[in-house]
Amino acid sequence: MKHTVLLSGIFALSLGALGCQVDKAGLKEKAGIEGEANSKAGIKAENESLAAKSQDMESDLATRHRFYRAVRGTFEGDLQTNQGAYRIRLTLVPSLHPYRAPRTRQLDEIVSDLNNLYFNAQVVQWNPANPMSAVGCRVSGVRPDLVNGEITIASESCPNLYSLRIADGVRAPSETAAQVAEGKLDKINSISGEVQPSTNASVYRFTATRAVSN
Repeated sequence: MKHTVLLSGIFALSLGALGCQVDKAGLKEKAGIEGEANSKAGIKAENESLAAKSQDMESDLATRHRFYRAVRGTFEGDLQTNQGAYRIRLTLVPSLHPYRAPRTRQLDEIVSDLNNLYFNAQVVQWNPANPMSAVGCRVSGVRPDLVNGEITIASESCPNLYSLRIADGVRAPSETAAQVAEGKLDKINSISGEVQPSTNASVYRFTATRAVSN
């Protein structure tokens, strides 16, 4: 009888231990499943956040490209100086073309475009009576003020400083810039500006219109 009771107790303890092992194994499996689910959910949330950020940055880049596309080209106008009447030609060329491909880009790709989008500019001035007298300069890395519609060309390679403003003949430069940003205006046909020479305190104003060929 004692042996039977003892065996029964041992059997009960064994069942209890086995039950604990089963419970622990079940809990471990459950924890593993939950951990994997949480990990997948975390990855999904991170990917969605990156995709949303990428979309926002692409949208910002697209707005910038609209401005560059609207302004790019060659503009010519008259410039009245203390030495007489001159002609001025401004050529603005974007450093990058808009990216077009059916895929979501990595953030570092978009950041690279944002950092490397600028105008390459050339300015030439000459006396209409003597075109061979032309003087000018080339400047890269010109970044416009997209909100106010202003472009400043200043470089050691240029003897003058050029302050430019986009214009459509009706609205202020900032209003014109807003029209461009919203996609309501796709080409700027006129630029007003000021030339500030380094050799004297004069300020020369001019208006340059887009050349017919561009």
